[in-house]
Amino acid sequence: MEIGVHLWPWHPLDELVGYAHQALDEYPFDQIWLVDAMQYEDTFTALAAMGAKLDVSLGTMVTFPRRNPLELAQRFATLSHIIKPGRELAAGIGAGGRLQESVLAEGASPESVPVVQETVRLLSRLFAGETAELAEFPSLASRFNYNVKSKTRLYLPPVGKLPVYLAAGGPKMFQLAAQEADGIILTQINPWTSLAGMRQGRFQQAFQIVEGALKATGKRKFKKIYSAKISVSQDGRAAKQWAKRQISYGAATYPVALKKLGFPSEEIESIKTAYTHGLGIEEAASRVSDSLADRLGFVVAGTPEECIAGYQEILGHIRGLGFEHLVMGVPLGPDVSEALSLIGKKVLPALSRDLSV
Repeated sequence: MEIGVHLWPWHPLDELVGYAHQALDEYPFDQIWLVDAMQYEDTFTALAAMGAKLDVSLGTMVTFPRRNPLELAQRFATLSHIIKPGRELAAGIGAGGRLQESVLAEGASPESVPVVQETVRLLSRLFAGETAELAEFPSLASRFNYNVKSKTRLYLPPVGKLPVYLAAGGPKMFQLAAQEADGIILTQINPWTSLAGMRQGRFQQAFQIVEGALKATGKRKFKKIYSAKISVSQDGRAAKQWAKRQISYGAATYPVALKKLGFPSEEIESIKTAYTHGLGIEEAASRVSDSLADRLGFVVAGTPEECIAGYQEILGHIRGLGFEHLVMGVPLGPDVSEALSLIGKKVLPALSRDLSV
């Protein structure tokens, strides 16, 4: 199984590239993934800096269709000219979340199936060197004011194949990923595919939806990626507190689903409000109680030993399902350098047998 590491651009660029370099020194990761989030360092600039310096595959996990797909295609194609030969550049795409809605109105939300579907289709065609008629993408044309009488292509297309992987968080997106994308990203910060979702059978339901849609397409090649979130430190309590940053993001992104599952409405709504009112991720994290963090199962957090046990449980649930890539996902830990060292020297070596099965 391939192993990737996931970073968040809430560090200055030189630190971010330094963490990527350290990660590769600590463990031979197959891929470095970077979150795309407004108000932090620019993800594509950071990926370019990494690609110029490091011999490793790269990707977004994830970017989103609030950005113009024509611009995304251009930026990904340029990045493919920078990374080292033989390495993969992957376009991880998702619908978006509360960090984007902290600065963009919910009423303008693009999280509809047509918008995401057209984004995946347009990127895939442009990455393949094809010409696309803009009239074939009406939802994008309306949103971004495309000239529907025209067509577009990349005059400097990507070097090599540039796969599009869709991060899916619900039944319609599970189906869409199988139908349109080169692969699917299932993440722990989602009530369907979290550790709690695995324990309660929702993950298995999600997987069956993906497999059913995939079978109907007749695809022979489709990559399955699982992004497991880790917050690790020798100070287990500090690691669990740090995990609340990512837990808050997941809670605020899926409030309706979580309320239906019986999670406390007032607490979920309070977390969501911290994002939609621009109060920041630190404030949102402070509104996550210890009990909610434990119940959600969005992040494996604590000491290395606690994280090893959590990852062993996750691997037990995904074993035999055809997952090719496991991501050691953000938040990583309160001290990123310490976390990368612990992941590379303690956590992953202890999981070697589980990863090889």
